[in-house]
Amino acid sequence: METLELPSFVTYAIPAFFLLILVELLFQWITGKKLYNFSDSITDLSTGVLNRLFTLFYLGLTVAIYSFFYERFRLVEWNLDSTASLWTSAVVGFIAFDFFYYWAHRMSHEMNFLWAGHVVHHQSEEFNLTVALRQPAFHQLFTWIFFIPLAFLGIHPALLVAIGEISLIYQFWIHTRAIDRMGFLESFLNTPSHHRVHHGRNPEYIDKNHGGTLIIWDRIFGTFQRENQEPVYGIVKPFRSYNPLWANLHYWKEILDLARKAPTLSEKILIWFRRPGYDPAAPQEPIIIPEVTKATYRKFQIPVQRSRIIYSLLWFGAINGLVFGWLLLENQLGILEFAGLTGWATFSLICLGWILSGRKGWQFGEAARLVFTSFAAYWVHIQLSHGLWAEISAIHAASWLWPALYILCALSLGWIVSLRFKDSDLYASESPAG
Repeated sequence: METLELPSFVTYAIPAFFLLILVELLFQWITGKKLYNFSDSITDLSTGVLNRLFTLFYLGLTVAIYSFFYERFRLVEWNLDSTASLWTSAVVGFIAFDFFYYWAHRMSHEMNFLWAGHVVHHQSEEFNLTVALRQPAFHQLFTWIFFIPLAFLGIHPALLVAIGEISLIYQFWIHTRAIDRMGFLESFLNTPSHHRVHHGRNPEYIDKNHGGTLIIWDRIFGTFQRENQEPVYGIVKPFRSYNPLWANLHYWKEILDLARKAPTLSEKILIWFRRPGYDPAAPQEPIIIPEVTKATYRKFQIPVQRSRIIYSLLWFGAINGLVFGWLLLENQLGILEFAGLTGWATFSLICLGWILSGRKGWQFGEAARLVFTSFAAYWVHIQLSHGLWAEISAIHAASWLWPALYILCALSLGWIVSLRFKDSDLYASESPAG
C-alpha cells in the first residue's frame, strides 16, 4: 500500500474544543441564559473519554478491514504524489463520506441495534458544546461497514480517517444554542439550528436532519425539518443517570427485554432490526411519540453540594490528565497495561457519576477506588524505578506526579471519612428545570 502521512486533526483541535466551551460558558454568564448543567456536562465528557478508550481496542481492526477492500477492490487509482490528484480525491472522498455518513446516521435512528450505540449521544437534556463530546463507546463497531464503498472509490485509508476527523470537528460547533439562524448557509450546510432539531424529542423533530456537514441529503431524501420552535432535548424515554458506562449499555438491556417477550423466534431476531419504539407484543400498534413542551417538561437534575462539585471537578481533571497522558504513549503500552488503564478510568468515572447522583453507598465505592488508585500508582512507580518502560522518558521526568497523586488520594479519603458516611440531607429530590 502506498504511504500517506496525515496529521491527527482531532488531536490539534482538542484545545480549541475546550476554548470554545469556555467561550460558551462566558456567553451563559453574560446573557444569563442557562446552557449548562454541571453533572450533565461531566457525564457528557465522561462518555467521551470512554469512547476514546474503548474505540482504540477495535479501531485497528476496522481500519484493517477497510484496507483489505482498498487494496484488492478499488476501482479508481489516485496519484497521491500529485497535489492536484490528492486534493481531488479528498474532495470526492469528503462528499462521498458525507453521503454515507447520512445513511449510517439515519439507520442508527431507525434500527434498534444501531440505536443502542447512538442513543448515548442523544441522552442529554441539555444542548451545548459538551454534548458534542458525548460519544458512544461501541457504536463504531457496527457503522464502519457503511463506509466500505469509499474503498472502491480508491480513497486511501489514511485519507478516510482524516476526512472522518474533519467531519467530527465540523459537527462540534453546531451543538450550541448560542447561535440562531445562519441565513443562506442553512440551505446546504448543517447548522446549529438544524442540529437542534435533530436532538429534539418533540414529535415533529424525531428522526430529522441526519446530515453531518451537508444538509442536502436530508432535503433530497425527505428527512429535513426546519426549527419552528426550540426543541425539548433528550430521548423519548429519558435516561436518568450520570453513569457513563450504563449510558452505553442501558438500551442493549431494553432490546434483550423486548426479545424475551417476543412471541416467536423470528420476532426475537427481527427486534434487533426494528425501529426504536416497536413493541413485539403489540406489532399492530403504531409507534406514538408523546407531545412535550419546554414549559411542562421536568429535566433530570439532582441538586448537589458545592463541595461535591469541586471534588468531582478536581478528580475529573486528574483522571483525564492521567488517561490522556498515557494515551500519548499508546504505541508503547501492551494490551494488558491498556486494559488496566481502561478499567481504572471506567470505574473512576462511574464513581464520579455516583457522587453527583447521590447514589446510596457511593462513599464505599469511592473509598475503594481511592485505595486501588494509590496501590496502582505505587506499583507503576516501582516498575518505572526498576527500569520498566524506560523508554517513556516523559513519565520519568514527571517525578512530582507520584507524590501529588498519593497526597490527592489521602486528602480525598480524609474528606470522605469527614462526612461520617451521612448523606441524608445532602441531596434533594429531582427538581424541575431551572
